[in-house]
Amino acid sequence: MKLFRAIATIMVMSLVAIPAVAQGSSEAGKADPRVAQALDSLGLKYSVNSSNNYKVVYSMEDGSGRSHLAFVVSKTSKYRSLEIREIWSIAAILDEYPDAEVVDYMFTMNSTTKIGAWAIEVSDDGEVWVMYTVKVPADLSADELNDIIYFVAEVCDELEVELTGDDEY
Repeated sequence: MKLFRAIATIMVMSLVAIPAVAQGSSEAGKADPRVAQALDSLGLKYSVNSSNNYKVVYSMEDGSGRSHLAFVVSKTSKYRSLEIREIWSIAAILDEYPDAEVVDYMFTMNSTTKIGAWAIEVSDDGEVWVMYTVKVPADLSADELNDIIYFVAEVCDELEVELTGDDEY
């Protein structure tokens, strides 16, 4: 059942992780080739989902044998001269809103972490998604992009352990 839920979740996440603003330099309806070029230059394995977003699975470097999935959104948005890309991952999908201690942890981390923020989204069917998201310039170097993607996966994996004890995402 947990495997089915994890697969279903990843499929749904793949469809909803599309920013509502206009595409930047990458063409609408296609995966941004700049992301592929950066990931390829580092020898990272990835796949592209039906929403043209990149899915990267990292093995955690803490020796735990755990791994975590992160998404790099192909569709970018513009603010003045900046082209922005979102990178996100999920820490847990819960049946109910997290307790006050978890929410307090997330707010505290949001106020002290230099990059990214925790978010909670409730799906149409009532599932509560605990996610970490980072919005960064779309023209990061390959190493910078790798560091950011790993950071997102790492912080989500740490909270996933605390919330579920599983290694689903």
